[in-house]
Amino acid sequence: MKIAHFSIIALPFMLLASCGGQAPQSQAPQSVADQKAQLCTDLARLNTSVAALKSMSPSSTVSDFRAARDEVETNFDQVKLTAQNVQDAKVAELEAAYQNLDSAIQSIPETATLQQAMGSVDEQIAGVEAARSQMNADLNCP
Repeated sequence: MKIAHFSIIALPFMLLASCGGQAPQSQAPQSVADQKAQLCTDLARLNTSVAALKSMSPSSTVSDFRAARDEVETNFDQVKLTAQNVQDAKVAELEAAYQNLDSAIQSIPETATLQQAMGSVDEQIAGVEAARSQMNADLNCP
């Protein structure tokens, strides 16, 4: 009877000890390599969204253009967020290029055609692509 009583008393402590050993592993911070890999993934997504913006065709609509612009913004915000965790990330040039693109898009008059709008942001899109490519190279992304 004493062994059963001891087991009942000890069981909660044994369960607590076994759970306590697993909790830190599931919440362990990402390694530096994992953080860089995530940033590379986010940069690839940004590249894809910039390419989609760049590839607007005469059959695209203003709505398509705005959706592509919003996708670039979402992906750029994610790059900035992830870059905060990567010491080697030099996001300043990419941020400046993105701000130039965003300003150019904001200054497109409502009366502009899609072709005019695309023509007015070509240079800024190229700037974002160059800055993203440089950041990619600096991080040795695949």
